[in-house]
Amino acid sequence: MSDTMGDAIAPPIKPPRGIKPSKETSGLLITVIRALSASETNEQREVEKAKLEKDFKKCDQRLDELVSAHEGDLTEVMRIFGELSERVTAAREKIHSVKENLNACKQLLNCRREELMALWLEGVEHKHVLQLLNDVDQLKEMPIKLSNYLEKKHYLHATQLLVSALSMGDGVLEGVEALREVRTELETKKQKLITKLLEELNKHLYKEQPKESGLRRQGSYRDFQRGNETRNSKGNKVKRNLLDVTVPGYLSGQVSRKTSSVGLEDLNNLVEDENNLNPEENSQHFLAIIIECLALLNQIPEAIEVIKAQMQNELLKIIENASKTVKESSLDKLTSGLANINVQDVSTYSKTESSSQSPLLQLLNVVFERFQQVIASHSLALCGFAHVIKKHNLEVPLYGMTDVWSGIQAVLQIVLTEYLDVQNLVDGPFQTSVSLNEQTSDINAYFAKKRPQRQKNGLLFKFDSSSHTMSLNNYLKDHRYSSLSLSDSKQGKASKILVCKPDPKNITLIFKPIMQFIDDVEQALGIVSGSSPCSLNNFLADYVKEVYLGRHHVLVATTIDAATKSPDAWRATTSPESMRDLGLSRPLLQSTVKVQQCVAELRLLMIALPLQGEHFCTLALNVLHNYRETCLNAYRGIVQPDRHDRLICSAAWLKDDDISRFIKSLPNWESMKSEVEQYRRGPTGRRMPPRRQETQDEESPEDVRQRNLREAEILASNLGEGGIAPNEILSDVEQLRSLALLQESIEWFSLSIRSLIKELRQSNHERNVDANALPAMPDPLVQCLEQVAEEYDDLANTCILVLHLEVRVQCFFYLHPRSESSLLTGIGGVKDPEEADPRVEELSRVLQHIDEALQSTLHPKKTKYIFEGLGHLIAKILITCAQYIERIDESGIQRMCRNVFTLQQTLTNITLTRELALDYARQYFELFYETPEEILNSVLEHGPRFSELEYINAFQLIARSRQEYASVNKHLEKLSEILGDVGVTV
Repeated sequence: MSDTMGDAIAPPIKPPRGIKPSKETSGLLITVIRALSASETNEQREVEKAKLEKDFKKCDQRLDELVSAHEGDLTEVMRIFGELSERVTAAREKIHSVKENLNACKQLLNCRREELMALWLEGVEHKHVLQLLNDVDQLKEMPIKLSNYLEKKHYLHATQLLVSALSMGDGVLEGVEALREVRTELETKKQKLITKLLEELNKHLYKEQPKESGLRRQGSYRDFQRGNETRNSKGNKVKRNLLDVTVPGYLSGQVSRKTSSVGLEDLNNLVEDENNLNPEENSQHFLAIIIECLALLNQIPEAIEVIKAQMQNELLKIIENASKTVKESSLDKLTSGLANINVQDVSTYSKTESSSQSPLLQLLNVVFERFQQVIASHSLALCGFAHVIKKHNLEVPLYGMTDVWSGIQAVLQIVLTEYLDVQNLVDGPFQTSVSLNEQTSDINAYFAKKRPQRQKNGLLFKFDSSSHTMSLNNYLKDHRYSSLSLSDSKQGKASKILVCKPDPKNITLIFKPIMQFIDDVEQALGIVSGSSPCSLNNFLADYVKEVYLGRHHVLVATTIDAATKSPDAWRATTSPESMRDLGLSRPLLQSTVKVQQCVAELRLLMIALPLQGEHFCTLALNVLHNYRETCLNAYRGIVQPDRHDRLICSAAWLKDDDISRFIKSLPNWESMKSEVEQYRRGPTGRRMPPRRQETQDEESPEDVRQRNLREAEILASNLGEGGIAPNEILSDVEQLRSLALLQESIEWFSLSIRSLIKELRQSNHERNVDANALPAMPDPLVQCLEQVAEEYDDLANTCILVLHLEVRVQCFFYLHPRSESSLLTGIGGVKDPEEADPRVEELSRVLQHIDEALQSTLHPKKTKYIFEGLGHLIAKILITCAQYIERIDESGIQRMCRNVFTLQQTLTNITLTRELALDYARQYFELFYETPEEILNSVLEHGPRFSELEYINAFQLIARSRQEYASVNKHLEKLSEILGDVGVTV
């Protein structure tokens, strides 16, 4: 009992794991019994008994202690146990009573079973009737609710309501005749809803999104004019991808796990807020709702077909709306700009605006941004379509992003066809006004004294290697460009809106943006380099290659032919306005300027059409080669007007390598050329390193005199004994002026060529870091351009050297002794000795006319080079004439001094410096006033002023003129002795 009370007070504790509790056994009692049985004597049994009694006493004592200690707990336990026992007893009695009552009810129900069944069936029937009445009431109210939802554009609620109403009407209420009108109205509402949903779908696929939209790609095409990287160029190329929307996988219509604002979780649980007053605010969510509504209405196949059918018209509408916007914006800017400027600045403002902001580029910018939004919308639509097809287990073929890109490319081809004026090229066959294969005409006849009959005009430039023109008309017809037009849309041709005039030259403005767009298209379509390009790429490449290049070939040839074949092509100079625009100080040939403008246009085309840059560079090289031949023919026409005549003397002298090499080795030639080098500056304005001769010290007056004397001696010795015929000089000053114009023009043209070469070298070195730089060109092509520039330099040098020599040849022609014995002395007293000889006067006039012609044509440094040293040559010629004079008197001496003075005054007016060399000639002729003895005494006292040969010629002329000095030998011997002692100065 004690053990039982202990267990009631202290609840058992679960022993720890791994320790087995001790087991209560009766082993002690058995041990006692076994010990008592085994004991042999009573004493042993008494001992065991006493032991047991002692233990029992201890146990009773312990039990009494525990009971006394826990008496209150035991009392409480007994009381609780009594209460529980009473409650259990009462519950058993109640359960027994309920069982008896249930048995009684069961017996009573069995007695009324049929009556209860009837009542239950009647209740079910009434319940169904009430449900039908509620459905009828709801069905009658549904058109009104549907109209409210449609008015608020809560299409998901409207669709769900309509679908439920139609299923209700086609179910248990199908036979209710009173609901026929309601069902008809619902069917009408259904058709209207489908139409409205398709309209909304089409609208939001092509709706213009705000620029803050999450669908906006990274970058834009707003910086077309700042240029961009050349297509397929290598290096640090940053591609602005038109497809940088946040909907991956749209090319194949895959459902993406990350859409811009409508994820798969949203697609699975589309919720439409009835309190939203503008459900179209979130266009992506609204688009997903429309697609879900179409799926509920089983209109997915029809919706896809409608999208395919209306795609091109919608894209054309985008272009039409963009054209209206750009055109209105351009008109507004022009109006506001004109209101703020003077009337005189209108033309300048228009040119500036047209060059800085092209409406066509603005149109492309707007269209490309809109197409980017269309791509993003279609990608979202495809995600939605793919989701509902999978959700509703439909088998509907989806369109892909490839179809969208194809539609965009087709529409852009229509736009390009309009703005590139391809239609007119087809309507009016492309014909040239001149033949491309006609040979260059002979320009020599232009400068001939007796000009033959003028030949028919022919083209100076030919492009035999080009097949563009021959196949152009056939190509245009084969490709049926005429079938592409903005008028193919439902709107008539008269309603076309163009932001600028159609012109084939528009390709230069839009080529780079279009090629950048093509790069994005091909990247989106997965077209790798080397595979078949996209259709827009093929269209543009075919147009440029087969249409534009061929047309430009003929335009270049016709323009240059008109510039070089006109009657005054080699005399017409640039106007003052053109000189101011070009920054010129001297006029140039108009033909050269026009050819340079053609080359400049080709340079711009290299930048605008980088893929055809090598072609345009080759064309420029051909133009330069042909024009160089034309200039060479013009030069030949001047120096050899008649084919049957010899070259003029100056040109013939220049063909002598010794003379040419000698003249070019003189310091004054290098000094003159160094002035030209100042024009050769880089883009930073830094002067190029000077030549070796530029670093030399300036010549001293004695060096100049010695150099001029040496040149005069070389030219005089080259003249020989034959003299110069009248047909061996350029007696027409206009021809000299034409030669000067040719030289100045060619030299200027050469500088422009070298500027182009420098750009090409820089572009090849930098590898097109700057998008507005020239594209890289093959080194052999650049080397050919450098060779042509050298040829132009050589021809320019030849022209200036011919002018240099021609002036000296004119001096020889007018001053050199001929068959007349009274050369320049006027023996016979026919004329006043105070007057110069007629040929001297004529030479003076010729030099003045030449100076006037060259001053307005050549650079002052070149004019100085032509006339510098002429005094030494004239002095040399006049002094040499002494040996050919038969006799001379005092009037003859005065006449010779007058001749020297006239020529000295003329040269002084030209060079603006006193010609000391002619003082030397005057002093020589003044010797003839003296006697031989006086001359010898002067040499002995002051030293020789002239050479020994000049003294000998003077003594011989004095001997021929004065009989008292006929014995000249003794004077010559005396002269030889004196000069042998003091030396001879030249």
